[in-house]
Amino acid sequence: MPEIISRCRGCHVAGQNLERVLEMEPMPLAGVFCTSLESALQAPVFPLTWVMCQECDLVQVAEDVDDSTLFAHYNYASSSVAGLVRHFQDFASFLTARYESTDRLSFLEIGCNDGVLLNRLPSHWELLGVDPSDVALRASLNSVPYRLCNRPFSLDLVLENKWEGKIDVISGSNCLAHISDLRSLFEAVALALRDGGEFWVEVHDLDALLRGSQWDTIYHEHKVEWSEQSLLRCLLPLGFTHIQTIRTPMHGGALRICFRKQKSPSSSFRRSGHTTQLLKNLRHAYENRYQTNAALSLVNAQKSGQRIAAYGAAGRANVYLNQMQQLQFDYIVDEAPLRVNKFIPRVATPILPPHQLGIHPAQFCLITAWNYQQDIIRKNPQFTGTWLTAFEEE
Repeated sequence: MPEIISRCRGCHVAGQNLERVLEMEPMPLAGVFCTSLESALQAPVFPLTWVMCQECDLVQVAEDVDDSTLFAHYNYASSSVAGLVRHFQDFASFLTARYESTDRLSFLEIGCNDGVLLNRLPSHWELLGVDPSDVALRASLNSVPYRLCNRPFSLDLVLENKWEGKIDVISGSNCLAHISDLRSLFEAVALALRDGGEFWVEVHDLDALLRGSQWDTIYHEHKVEWSEQSLLRCLLPLGFTHIQTIRTPMHGGALRICFRKQKSPSSSFRRSGHTTQLLKNLRHAYENRYQTNAALSLVNAQKSGQRIAAYGAAGRANVYLNQMQQLQFDYIVDEAPLRVNKFIPRVATPILPPHQLGIHPAQFCLITAWNYQQDIIRKNPQFTGTWLTAFEEE
């Protein structure tokens, strides 16, 4: 069984200050896709409890599964997702325009994955990626314009490489959800940045998650969920100033926030009653998850012997299918070669390529990757059944 965290991951306040806000049914790891039916049926499950820090408002998973278990076989390559590629093209253009007056810029990306951002930045910049995953290592073996450090970003790594005060810009997109000791990571960022250097973070927006009751995005690999306020409360005390916040549609609602390494005036914070109510709404939506229009349609189709399928075998699908075990999907399709011909853990749903929608037509197909709904429908005209979506984008 995983250990229970003894302090907040973001501000390090003691565990007694962590308030329980949601408890889900035990489920397998969302990043696991099994190579055989037998291994899928035997996949381990883990409890999952959401807690909220009373000091910094960071929402996080209480159970801390070891990283060697979470990310040993990381089945996620960003460049295989069309919507993410578009996002990082836009982000690269944004960064290039922001720093175009800088002749030579040292740019470090934490959690660079397969280089989807770094490959699109100016070649005259000094580009460095830091990512411990096997996906990052394989991508770096090709001709790439950046140097990869295939280890977690940490204080020790900064000191070993003598990066203290040497980096102009550091970014981290979609990686701050996957790190256990965020306080130490932020301290490492502060050490590596030069004075006046900037830190860009892109994170799933807790407010968007709560407004959309997106309980399918809650899983062990997402160790934390950030709000603008929780980021400010964790970073400002470490010598950062908040420069800018941009909201983007990535992953159904995300924050892109810039911090600058310079001392910020002290600020006082107060918890929002709005967030407390939204957490209650999320808990209600989870407890009544079989009462949505999509779930009711699928239950009725299944009772009448109709074939039901799903589309998008990512982490959200693992969560949804395992939390909705009354629904027995005939198959789920996915575009990523890393996942095709594998099985969803525990429920053992086979993962097939998209052309199977035409070969084995289903009466209903649930889009589990609902944040890419329009892309999926457009690319699959061969499907003549009814598309359903469990969650709507805000």
